[in-house]
Amino acid sequence: MAVRERRAQHGVTMFLQRCGRGLVLLVLLFSGGCAEPPVGPPTEVAIVPHISEEVRGKLLEGAITILDRLENYDEALAVGQVFDRLNQWIHADPVGDAAASAEWKEDSLRDSLPEDYQDMCTDEKLGSSVFDPIYDIVAIRDQRWLADIAKTARGEALDDIDIATSLFRWTIRSLAIQSDPPLLATAGSSGVRWFERGEILLSGRGSAAQRSWIFLELLRQAGLQGVMLATVDRDGSYRPWLPALISGGEAYLFEPTYGIPVPSVGAPGVATVREAAANPAVLTQFDDDSRRYPVASDDMSSLVVLVVADPQSLSRRMNLLEQSLFGGSAVRLATDASALGSFAVAALPQGERETPVALWSFPFEVRRRRQAKEMAVNQALAEELQVMGVVVEEKRKGSGLSSGRRTIRPLYAGRLREFRGDLEGPNGAKKAYLLARPSNAAVADLVARVPEGQREAVRKVYEQMKEDATYWLGIVTLSEGDYEIAIDYLGRMTLLASPDGRWASAARVNLAEAKIQTGDLQGAIELLREDRSPQRFGSRFRAQQVAPGGTPKAPTKQPEDETKTDPSE
Repeated sequence: MAVRERRAQHGVTMFLQRCGRGLVLLVLLFSGGCAEPPVGPPTEVAIVPHISEEVRGKLLEGAITILDRLENYDEALAVGQVFDRLNQWIHADPVGDAAASAEWKEDSLRDSLPEDYQDMCTDEKLGSSVFDPIYDIVAIRDQRWLADIAKTARGEALDDIDIATSLFRWTIRSLAIQSDPPLLATAGSSGVRWFERGEILLSGRGSAAQRSWIFLELLRQAGLQGVMLATVDRDGSYRPWLPALISGGEAYLFEPTYGIPVPSVGAPGVATVREAAANPAVLTQFDDDSRRYPVASDDMSSLVVLVVADPQSLSRRMNLLEQSLFGGSAVRLATDASALGSFAVAALPQGERETPVALWSFPFEVRRRRQAKEMAVNQALAEELQVMGVVVEEKRKGSGLSSGRRTIRPLYAGRLREFRGDLEGPNGAKKAYLLARPSNAAVADLVARVPEGQREAVRKVYEQMKEDATYWLGIVTLSEGDYEIAIDYLGRMTLLASPDGRWASAARVNLAEAKIQTGDLQGAIELLREDRSPQRFGSRFRAQQVAPGGTPKAPTKQPEDETKTDPSE
């Protein structure tokens, strides 16, 4: 293993030798900090005969090991190694693999996709036994991260609803609300933040659609079933609404724009679709003086089930790979979309028509825009994730091999360690985030070393790195229950230091939660009422929940014919 790591790190070492010590900018080729996909190795893979099962197992183990500790590798080399090993593995036993995947077949729900996405799911592409050097590897990487998060974020929860609630709270706490991109994803949709799952996780920011996507993927990695629900517009088109956990024959509702599980009325817990259909107050409790919640009880009898999938999760090779991963390496990579859709339909109240089931177009629209290499999307990605490539030199205390210096990309390492739940110690997320907060004097010295024409741009990158690290330290300590420390990071060091910064709204909402936990309800209510983000209606509702009495005020009567809008509008 040490030999493999030294080879994979060679590219980083040579780069740093050329650039010298200190902080330098490293352009990420694979980790999500790139504007365009990397140039992968050749897609022609020769069949490797007569490889023993032991050797074949080591090929697979080696590929997954790299993805497990990706912060330790140069991504350009890592993607090539993972690609090569997976294709050697899958071609080493074509007869056995064919038998293992004999029951696999193309999912009929792919026919529900709009024409713009049909070419992504042809028989040839889904049935191919050759791993794609770009999107397959990224999909496996992203699901590895999601599996790590699902293990740590569920905490001690055992019940399906409790697990889902814990995963949802992690999603809302960890992904600062954005309005871009929208829930309704088509080729004509606005927005530029069409990011893949791993990029969303790294950025720590997500729209209602992206929060829904991440939450549903976390449910899948936790062994739970979830789907996106949609309403039907007057023209017959589907309008995505919110994600639902399917458990015990019920569909439990989670509001991604408001940032809260939909509360059951009259009893603690999460409301179901059937409850919302029987009791209009389940949804009208979200009405307030300025607007009416855009979905009503009457809509519950005509919902649409949208299943989350992508070209990778529908493919034969991912189905086969998932079957071969066990124990700590186990990751859910394949989706039986039709079966999940049928399972979800049974949890919904049935109206006069059959409940439609389709694939959710959002992941496919993300892929379409990335394949098209839209300049605005690439620029947005580069601007948000460029800080992931900043390298710092870390001094190591100790003796022997554990002492000396090493280089680290602190924000990137911090994110991956946080996903795994590795928070404490010299190799923990907190240490990495602290390394991403150099002093003002150190930043000034580093900026002075670059040509004058580049200094302002470099200074802004360092400032963004420090702001990101400070905010994420607040989120980590909040998740640990260190509320006083979280209040300092989120309040004094983030919200007060940068009241108009990109983390201000998220810091305000999370600071309010920390204050609730310390008993400062009035302080929390004031913060929540100040929220002007797309989550503001949920913040107002939360303020009513924690106010004396703990019950949101009765909704104001609204005209029956009021035009409905997305919750995020």
